[in-house]
Amino acid sequence: MSTVKITSVVEKDREGDFLLKWEVSPDQEGNIDIYSSLTDSSLTSFTPVATTRITDQVLKVNPTGSGLREYFILRTAGVHSGVVANRVIDMNNIKNFRDIGGYYTTDNRQMKWGVIYRSGNLSNATLYDQERIRRLKIKTVIDFRSERTAGKYPILLHPSIRKIALPLAPMDAGKLDEQMKDEHFDRSDAIRYVQEEYVNLVENHKTQFAEMFDLLANDSNYPVLLSGSLGKDGVGIATYLILYAIGIPQGILEQDYMLSNQHIDPAKAEIDARTLSESMQEAVTAMLSVNRAYLNYAVDHIKLKYGSLDNYLEKELRVTIGKRNLLRKYLLYQF
Repeated sequence: MSTVKITSVVEKDREGDFLLKWEVSPDQEGNIDIYSSLTDSSLTSFTPVATTRITDQVLKVNPTGSGLREYFILRTAGVHSGVVANRVIDMNNIKNFRDIGGYYTTDNRQMKWGVIYRSGNLSNATLYDQERIRRLKIKTVIDFRSERTAGKYPILLHPSIRKIALPLAPMDAGKLDEQMKDEHFDRSDAIRYVQEEYVNLVENHKTQFAEMFDLLANDSNYPVLLSGSLGKDGVGIATYLILYAIGIPQGILEQDYMLSNQHIDPAKAEIDARTLSESMQEAVTAMLSVNRAYLNYAVDHIKLKYGSLDNYLEKELRVTIGKRNLLRKYLLYQF
């Protein structure tokens, strides 16, 4: 007997409305009911907003609240979807700002929305951006930027938001400038360089990652924002480790990591690449992008040196089974 499954995503369109998209498998006729809520704390908070045909597969929903976040559940044939919300939070001047919630673990538990966000540089946040961060009720910002970059570009946020510096040494603007002085530096050099930098991240910044997990093991710190220069390298590794620790499968871990390419435009980077050679432009693009080859190189290194990611988490980052269970308690829906 086949089991009906509803898969759904929510995006914001240019008009600020929510665009709800779904697939029901196996294919079937009939109606689908849409429920909405401004909070995901309880299933009882969701109220009906529309009923439409399953085959429509898309519905535009006007915001009922501020338009910043809204949560949806879809129901048909006696089953319902998980909680669905917009992953990307629109900002004026902050790149790559998104929620890492909503994913499912290998044992089919769903990660809560609105508990951990990730983003690029916050130092040039506009007042609009700062207000949105405040409205997301973010309590703690973990700043992974290097000490040099953080000192040069301080973060300006509401004083109620706790800022914690856990400096990593990923590919920030300073490192990129250094590499660009070598006129023979090309795309293949850039890929090798980034791969080695990822190994540097997991080998030489264990203290920072361990402190991050200590912060996440205290529920009073949530919601948390993980932030870096572009929100892709150190933030990408940190996000990977968190999601892995609570049981999110490898395919989803890679998918979340690769999303940065949709939200970072190398052409808009604060580097004038027009004067560079074509090979150097390709190298810059490689360093300003994410690539499965970067992530998998670091993961393969961990497995080769420590035997498994689980060993690395427990023995190097102090993420014990007890701490992982605590993270699952804080980060996964209980209903």
